[in-house]
Amino acid sequence: MPESAPFAPTPPSPGEGFHRPWWRKLPPRRSLRPLLRETLGRLRGYSLTRQPPPPASDALGSAAYGAAQPILGMRILAADAEMLREAFIPAGWLALFCAVIAALGAGPGDPGLLTKRGGSLLAFAAAFYKIFAALAVAPPILFANHYARLAAQVRYQLGFGACAPREASLWFFAKRSAQSVILVAFAVAPFYLLERAPIVGHATAALLGLWGLHWVVVDALDDARVLLPGETLKSAEAAAAQNAPQPWFVRGFLRAARELSAVPIAGRPLAFLVRAFARICDRLAVPFREEIALLEQHRALGLGFAVATSALLAIPGLNLLFRPIIIVAASHLLGHLEATEAAHGHPGAPVLGPSAEGARPTSLG
Repeated sequence: MPESAPFAPTPPSPGEGFHRPWWRKLPPRRSLRPLLRETLGRLRGYSLTRQPPPPASDALGSAAYGAAQPILGMRILAADAEMLREAFIPAGWLALFCAVIAALGAGPGDPGLLTKRGGSLLAFAAAFYKIFAALAVAPPILFANHYARLAAQVRYQLGFGACAPREASLWFFAKRSAQSVILVAFAVAPFYLLERAPIVGHATAALLGLWGLHWVVVDALDDARVLLPGETLKSAEAAAAQNAPQPWFVRGFLRAARELSAVPIAGRPLAFLVRAFARICDRLAVPFREEIALLEQHRALGLGFAVATSALLAIPGLNLLFRPIIIVAASHLLGHLEATEAAHGHPGAPVLGPSAEGARPTSLG
């Protein structure tokens, strides 16, 4: 060792290296432009062809795949005249209903053509579009069986094997929709108290927005469910409730209750209330456990799907066909995801294991 460096570290012996901090073990940072170019390229590729999703470990590819599904749903609808006609039937009846409401006057600020003075075609068109866009996202109780048949038709025509629609009574769908609406509002009720706080309010508003997007995707996946051969509606619902885990937010509430129980004096009463709150949320979420677990398992994919869905809702014209587009997209997505899981493998569906990673995608050309 030279005298000029008396405190130099001893060179490592063969097979031994210096200890590196964790931030030096991260992969090299990529510039934003190549990353954006790669993401847009994958988004375009996934939206042009029907193909299985990338591995769950590929977060960027999974997000791009999820975001491409609504675009692919539009392409699938446009390429099939029969499917497009089935998609327009509920939209046509809804348009007729909205036209009648708009003509009669939807509200104080919407002058109707038939009932109020000063009504004009422009005001009528604005009122019609506002009502239609609002109802297009609402739970499709009256047309639920029609959309269930559309989901089964999409599954079969995309090559995922024989299936049957999840048809049921209007009471079943009304109860399910009411359960969904109550759960969406009830589970985040504590956060509404923080929405007007000076600093926390902005974060709370963002969380509430993400919560709403989460349930738009859950609702789309629920609408796209079908009955596999040998299943009945009762057996499918029972299997989903029994096999799917507790929702992530219920587990979060229960974890908070366990932490609160260790707090002196007021901890136990608060833990009891939080635990009771979690049990109510868990009971309301039973019909949607399978969809919530699927989103938790494929978080990046679900995030991409949610972002693209919110963009679709913001595009005038396309948001009027929001429901059929999302059902077609969710049917394609569920068909591939269920085929990758041995426990939910669809008879006749392609096997999407490691041996099929290089399978040739189907173009819509």
